[in-house]
Amino acid sequence: MDILLLDLLRKIPQIGAFAHRQGLSPHDRATIGKGFFFVFVESGTALLTDMHQDYTIKGEDPIVLSPSLAATLHHASPDFTFTCICLVPEYFDSLPGSQLLYSQLAEFIQVDHLPIVSLKPEKSRYLRQTFDLFSSDLRGFKIYTHGIISHLCCLLLLQTADTFCQSNRHMPVYVKRSGEIFRKFRKLLTAHYRQHHDIGFYVDELHISTTYLSRIVKQTTGNTVRFLISELLCADARRMLVCTDLDIKEIASQLGFSDQSVFGKFFVKKTGLSPLKFRLRKEL
Repeated sequence: MDILLLDLLRKIPQIGAFAHRQGLSPHDRATIGKGFFFVFVESGTALLTDMHQDYTIKGEDPIVLSPSLAATLHHASPDFTFTCICLVPEYFDSLPGSQLLYSQLAEFIQVDHLPIVSLKPEKSRYLRQTFDLFSSDLRGFKIYTHGIISHLCCLLLLQTADTFCQSNRHMPVYVKRSGEIFRKFRKLLTAHYRQHHDIGFYVDELHISTTYLSRIVKQTTGNTVRFLISELLCADARRMLVCTDLDIKEIASQLGFSDQSVFGKFFVKKTGLSPLKFRLRKEL
């Protein structure tokens, strides 16, 4: 049966999703994509397939997939179990250490190889302990839950980046200029995406060419600058339509659209529904 791996995970609003020691039927084909997936194989074996080749994954193997590294998990053995943490791209980008891990993942993308490493037992045990911290016990925290999760995610990112560095000595341990430019771009994007929907503003602020920024963003995320901007705008639009009583004209204005009609066409293209129909559907 074809399924989405994300559907097997417990959702954490605005952060991602999680599953601890999750199994998979030998007949299931689980598609992995649309997020940053950190997978730790607990036991058994399975095949992981991308557009280039099949990989046999086994117990103690850590795997990291970015939004541009889609793959399918299938042919799992009866004893196959895994722990998985999924982070939404916007949350991942907000974490310290994300650029260090980005620089490691970029090297795998360039050679068309999925980021999979085999660890020595002592390294594996330590990484498993980090994964185990993302358990259902986190629900016992009420006030500082998001802060705790943020620090755990930072630990996971840095630990994973360090693991890849040690397993692939030829890879750089520093953030390359392209990584630094991408970090600055994401910071600008977070601050100005409502006012500036065009790539021109960002290349002017960064003092680089449109082609150069487009290439960096594509290599790093697998998406275009326009797509990243539209995703942020659409997420805001959805939230404002559902969680506020602002009229659609005011929402369009706050999101930087010239008029309600332009906003409406944008929203229909992204969601398949007009803003009004989307709001009414959520109210049912």
